[in-house]
Amino acid sequence: MQKTEQFIIELLIIVLSTLSIGACAQLSIDLGELSPVPITAQSLAVLLIAHLIGWRKGILSVLLYIVAGGLGAPIFSNAASGWHVIMGNSFGYLLGFLISVLLVGKMANRNPSRFGFYLLHIFLGHLIILAAGAVGLLRNLSLLDALQYGVLPFLAGGLIKTFIAAVILSLYRRFRQLMRSGKAESPN
Repeated sequence: MQKTEQFIIELLIIVLSTLSIGACAQLSIDLGELSPVPITAQSLAVLLIAHLIGWRKGILSVLLYIVAGGLGAPIFSNAASGWHVIMGNSFGYLLGFLISVLLVGKMANRNPSRFGFYLLHIFLGHLIILAAGAVGLLRNLSLLDALQYGVLPFLAGGLIKTFIAAVILSLYRRFRQLMRSGKAESPN
């Protein structure tokens, strides 16, 4: 494959990953007084991206998501956009996306592709995102309130998304194994 073709393919992967984060941001549940930030499926997308395309392209995807939303693309939760969204209550979570993509992507390269490792990686990624989100909320809240409103409401959803991601990654791994064995057996 030529370098230009490879570049275009990698660029498309990054753009599609960015769009998947934006699409998952629209799957949101407003928590009202329980939290200033809604529950979304963004972390599911971000952590799957870290596993599937690696930390380098994953970071580019998250950065593109943040910049595009900051410049006006309605890809943040509830179709919001603008720098005020980035600098608001979501700031820490967005920073957490970047940190988690880096760490989870690196862990994915070093550990076997097994369900238990998927659970561990994705769970740690969620904890990183929640911790960064709580730190971001410290600009306006006390530590106790940041934990109460920025972490606790998201723990159960994080566990559910962790399990969903581990299942998706396991199915993807199995599908790839089947495709490889099918190619090896084909008479071509």
